[in-house]
This record gives sequence, structure tokens and C-alpha cells, in this order.
Amino acid sequence: MIILDTHIWVWWVDDSQQLRDRQRQIIQDNVQNGLGVSAISCWEVAKLVEYGRLELACVGGVQITV
Repeated sequence: MIILDTHIWVWWVDDSQQLRDRQRQIIQDNVQNGLGVSAISCWEVAKLVEYGRLELACVGGVQITV
């Protein structure tokens, strides 16, 4: 399992071009082993959305396990 930094997580979910090919490959190589984000990253994203500094498209098929 790898833990994604907040920016990397947001860029990966959003399929952003800011995510480098090497970073994208590392994530893809670890999907089977599990990807994680910290609780504080979830809070950061929630606050960014709340303050209008981040807008995320809703994407189906995302599975969240706790």
C-alpha cells in the first residue's frame, strides 16, 4: 500500500496533467496493493471545496473502504 499526498491524490482522481507520467505509473503499479490517503487529506479537500478553491467532478465507480 502507498499513501498518496493530498495534491497527488486530487490530481490522480481528477486525471490532471499536473501528475507526471512517472507518478501516474507508480500509482497504477500499486492499485492492486491498495492506495491510501490520510484523514487530514480528506479534511483538506473538504475545506478546499467548502471555500470554493477546489471543484471535483463526481465520478462513479470509486470505492472507499475504511
